[in-house]
Amino acid sequence: MTLDQLWSGWLIPPSVSTYGPELDSIYYIILWVTGIIFVLTESALIFFSLRYRHKAGRTARYLHGNRVLEVVWTTIPTLILVYMALISQNLWAKLRQTARFPADAQVIKVVGEQWIWHFTYPGPDGKIGSPDDVNVDNYFHVPINQPVRLEATAIDVIHGFYLPDLRVHQDLVPGLKTSIWLEANQLGSFDLRCSQFCGTNHYEMSGRITVDNPKDYKAWLAKTKAAEF
Repeated sequence: MTLDQLWSGWLIPPSVSTYGPELDSIYYIILWVTGIIFVLTESALIFFSLRYRHKAGRTARYLHGNRVLEVVWTTIPTLILVYMALISQNLWAKLRQTARFPADAQVIKVVGEQWIWHFTYPGPDGKIGSPDDVNVDNYFHVPINQPVRLEATAIDVIHGFYLPDLRVHQDLVPGLKTSIWLEANQLGSFDLRCSQFCGTNHYEMSGRITVDNPKDYKAWLAKTKAAEF
């Protein structure tokens, strides 16, 4: 068992996304690095506070500085930041650059509105914005092991589209269309949350994403479409 698997479910829920383990690995590296630095700096702060605390009859000494120490404590954090940037660059590009999105991804339109999520699926013609579209609110479905591209926006205020189990988190800004993608690798139903305070009824803005096998997904889509008429 890897360290990521050991901690998964304690700090963050277990991943049900194809790219989740890679993202989690970077998260834990950053957590360990920053955690160790935090412990060291706080320990040094406590040590020096006690070692050089005020004592009667002892006067303060003023030091000009130490150039070697200043270079060291500037260089080490710089190298750490460069390392973190390098290890995360490829994953960031895969998740954020639309040119690198899976070409065979199914497209679903997402709209955030106080205090509801709207989802639109293309109908038989394969295009969104035509009369045969399938529309649902708050609770939506995706097929397992198939890339899904979400074309998302908001129509009133900023909403945070957050699927913690699938490692998807994107702020939706009114007037701005944002493309994100996901690929679920585990069947089940998982939380959808709004991570931005969007008004007095923000607490109501929640939903669920259900991951189906291909047969159940097609059956749900057909049943939902039939229920609209």
